[in-house]
Amino acid sequence: VELNGEYGTIIGSGEYEYGSTIEVEAIADEGYHFVRWSDGVVDAVRTINVTSDITLVAEFAINVYRVELIAENGVVVGAGEYTHGTEVEISVTPNDGYRFVRWSDGETEATRTIVVTSDVSLKAEFAVEVMRVEIEAENAIVVGAGEYAYGSIVTLVVIPNEGYQFVGWSDGETNSTRTINVTSDTLLIAEITPIIYLV
Repeated sequence: VELNGEYGTIIGSGEYEYGSTIEVEAIADEGYHFVRWSDGVVDAVRTINVTSDITLVAEFAINVYRVELIAENGVVVGAGEYTHGTEVEISVTPNDGYRFVRWSDGETEATRTIVVTSDVSLKAEFAVEVMRVEIEAENAIVVGAGEYAYGSIVTLVVIPNEGYQFVGWSDGETNSTRTINVTSDTLLIAEITPIIYLV
């Protein structure tokens, strides 16, 4: 009985007396799986009744694995199906207002290379960006400056000191009370001038 096959180990080859019942086995190498014997049998372990010379070839195939990448607040690259041992570059780009923190396996590099030896599912974790709102105003009380999560709606208020009046903001807005959508670090200057009284 002659048994062979590439990408695996074959057990059971040898010389046997006529009428012997033997067990043969095909064991796939790491990263491969058994498909079938050359006579069409799909059981990796099988019993054969020896009544003549026998030659069998075990067919193996490389494993194909799925790489799943999940990102609720970003865009990922690298998901798909890959054969065993493939090196795959995966990456994530955060959406506006978010920063990448880590992958679910603890790795902190947004772009990295993985070697595929099994199915992989990785989730990208993000944190909301924090933006700073600064207000400059002399001779006035200001409300609304501080740090806010990206996309926050913030009310800004300027209350001039007695004897002063609000003229406008450095970005052209003219209401002393206003709301802004925080999407970046912001510096606003409130123009305050003395009230001139006619006597």
